[in-house]
Amino acid sequence: MKSSHVLLTVPYSRANISLKWLLLGAMIGVFGFFLVGQSRQRIESPYYADQVAAARLMASSIEELSRFRESLGIEIDPSVDPNLTGLIGPEFTEITTTLGNLQAKRTSTNPDFAALMVKFFKQLNLEKGDPVAIGASGSFPSLLLATLCACETLELQPFVIYSIGASEHGATHPEFTFVHMLNRLVEVGLLRDSLIAVSLGGNYDTASGMFFPGARELMTNIALSSGKTFIYEESLQESIDKRLEIYIQEADGLPSVFVNVGGAAPNFGNSLIATSLDNGLLTAFSSIPEGDERGLIFEFAELGVPVIHLLNIRDLALDNGIPIDPVPFPEPGESGVFFVDSFSLPLIIVFLCLMVLCIVVGRVIHK
Repeated sequence: MKSSHVLLTVPYSRANISLKWLLLGAMIGVFGFFLVGQSRQRIESPYYADQVAAARLMASSIEELSRFRESLGIEIDPSVDPNLTGLIGPEFTEITTTLGNLQAKRTSTNPDFAALMVKFFKQLNLEKGDPVAIGASGSFPSLLLATLCACETLELQPFVIYSIGASEHGATHPEFTFVHMLNRLVEVGLLRDSLIAVSLGGNYDTASGMFFPGARELMTNIALSSGKTFIYEESLQESIDKRLEIYIQEADGLPSVFVNVGGAAPNFGNSLIATSLDNGLLTAFSSIPEGDERGLIFEFAELGVPVIHLLNIRDLALDNGIPIDPVPFPEPGESGVFFVDSFSLPLIIVFLCLMVLCIVVGRVIHK
């Protein structure tokens, strides 16, 4: 029996369009792109008023902390902290854990970061009373302050777990950690007491490998004096699990967002993926590591909780219109984080229509 082969052919057709009309459409597109770019206007963000309020609250908090620090006899060095915020600590002390970048520390003290946190919270559509889990080391006390000022302004409910260890020029003065700062701000009525637990920080969250002898004992005394739950577990995974348990208990369920400030081991974990994370608001992850010690960032991501990651300060500032290391600080409401770009919609429509018209006419004429 002979086999038969049937050959199916599909006619090939080229796009029939006049080259000159195609070029004309391209030229109109380039010219339109230029004109639309020229029409750009800065307009106030939809949450401008809340952003300004949060930045002003942070500015007031910084003024209070600066006065308080000086009253304690802890000198503010203007060569290190030219804006005299009091939020820049010494380079090396008993509670210094790692190296740090001074320019990044100074940039982070800008009250504009409170406005940025309002922006992130608003993008998540958080509402009054929503629980916000915050995990912070002592490396960037100003960013923790910015987060709390944004929560206060939007009437969110923050829950802070703080690790005492800090990188260079963070909250490194043993008598002026963020535990002391928050106590003062609560005392004068600027913030609510949102601290729920304290740990040592450092390697494995147990103050391992510190530079000075007696550091662990000193850090333990600071933690115990806070009067809050003291987290000290034998392994990093146990510390991660304990934090997760505390957050869920305090928030009466999963929080609406997890904010990571700095590089505390339980938050960051031991996964190499954590080192390549983007900064800012993270609502999707390309991959989530498996196994133990992956950190609370990924634990919450696995549970569907969005993350705000605050670590690479320079990129975070540049991406959000916040100036790098300004002296003095800009007034609240002036920098790019308070504004969005607006372009002329009529111009966009006109040039899109002209480009489509060129393609249509070019096809008709070519026929």
